[in-house]
Amino acid sequence: MIDNEVRIHEFQPLWLTITGDGPFPANPYHVDFTDSNGEPCNLFLLMSENGRGKTTILALMAALMSTLGEHQPKEYGIEELDAGELRVQWDVRVRLSWRGEHFSVVLSIFGGALGENFVLKPWGEGDLAILGAKSWHSTGFRRKARGVLEVIGRGDGLVQAMRETLLEWNGDVATSSRGFAGNDFALPTLLSFSAYRDIPRVTEGRFIAQPEHWAYRPAHIFDAHGARWRDSLDNLLVWLKWLDQDKPAHDSEGRFGRARKLINKHVFGDSPDKYLDGIRTATLEAVVKNGESVHRLDRLSSGEKNLVNLFLRIGAHMTAQTLILIDEPEVHLHPRWQHRLMRHLREFVRDTPGVTLIIATHSLDMFHAFGFEVPEQGLRKGGEVIESEME
Repeated sequence: MIDNEVRIHEFQPLWLTITGDGPFPANPYHVDFTDSNGEPCNLFLLMSENGRGKTTILALMAALMSTLGEHQPKEYGIEELDAGELRVQWDVRVRLSWRGEHFSVVLSIFGGALGENFVLKPWGEGDLAILGAKSWHSTGFRRKARGVLEVIGRGDGLVQAMRETLLEWNGDVATSSRGFAGNDFALPTLLSFSAYRDIPRVTEGRFIAQPEHWAYRPAHIFDAHGARWRDSLDNLLVWLKWLDQDKPAHDSEGRFGRARKLINKHVFGDSPDKYLDGIRTATLEAVVKNGESVHRLDRLSSGEKNLVNLFLRIGAHMTAQTLILIDEPEVHLHPRWQHRLMRHLREFVRDTPGVTLIIATHSLDMFHAFGFEVPEQGLRKGGEVIESEME
């Protein structure tokens, strides 16, 4: 561990400012992630028709978070940022421990073709006081020319300490070796889910192998999955089961047991005769029982695959401060299932301190199931409707 290490106890979005060309109805475009009391939301919904920029908003946050774990990125991985078409400032409230002190700050993460005066939204002393923040800091990278990114905030001691801490842990397998116990690890991570959450049939040989995403990273971006064994959910579950050979005596459930409980609660909880059961040792396949029938994961319905993918990945990769971005959670779900999923997501956020969930949807059923008008204990809800003409 480094002497200058920062421990992060809260990492919650406040504000996103986007300027430049794009699908957004205003320039600059702002997204306010705080609730009616000015506190960061832990449950937030972006609503619009297709093509209005909600997926771009999620992608921008994931790209900026990824740069926190890189020494010198060559690109953002977002076409509009790499082409210099967009400029972004993403503000988060960070509560941390550093050099024996505990305090909160506002951290602005920048990206795009920003000028020397790169600030898109300033934070004055009054703004900081409202949030209980001690100071305002900047980090990220700005594009000077194609292929050249310049770091922001290099001379700031606190920012440098945060970056060094994230850089040291980035890619470290040991932080994830505990599987579902990783939520006591005091560094933030972002889990980004695209709208494509299928579970394809694995077509190559199966063996016990470290999963592709098995390490701490500031951001995990889960795109559409292919049929590679190392990418598969079967492999992730087999890996958790294999790690349980060395579980401590006080851990009766083990990593696989906690994975199974999470999926059975939030995916199959309304179907008492259907549940994730175990692993077929001979074939290294996870099996789901439905009464007397037994299914592989890739034989589930499209909607069930969607949900198993979400909850297993969340549980396997979350830390003590986890930001979850889900694009179109309603994919392949009947309206009744959309309402059920929103109920389970609200329950998960309420029962998991440190989680912030941001959903992008064009489903009116998801919008109505969100329950903007209903206060709920443990939830700080907020949202943004990008297309104002939607009914």
